Amino acid sequence: MQGLLLLNFIVPFVMILVGYLIKKHPEWDMESQNGYNTPTSRKSQAHWDYAQSIAPDIFISLGKKLGVMEMILSGILFLLHTSIQAAVNVGICVGAGVLLYGFFKTESEIRKKFSES
Repeated sequence: MQGLLLLNFIVPFVMILVGYLIKKHPEWDMESQNGYNTPTSRKSQAHWDYAQSIAPDIFISLGKKLGVMEMILSGILFLLHTSIQAAVNVGICVGAGVLLYGFFKTESEIRKKFSES
């Protein structure tokens, strides 16, 4: 049953994996629909290029931090004898929050760079 706690590590794993893939194989063509693809990143080629350069590092960094947070959180909840279902639900909420924060942080960095110029 404790194996279900591994579900909490899906989001950090995917964030790190996708970050490394985008970093290793960046997409420079806005029309391809690949890469970090949001309305803000598609405003211009300069927006697109900048988004493709910063998004992988942001998601890799947050994915690693989230993995550590999930380990600590799962350990604490396990020691407190919290039900596995509750621990998985907490992990899912934390993972979704950090994932959304990754998009927010990337969008903020793009807007900050292009509001200065």
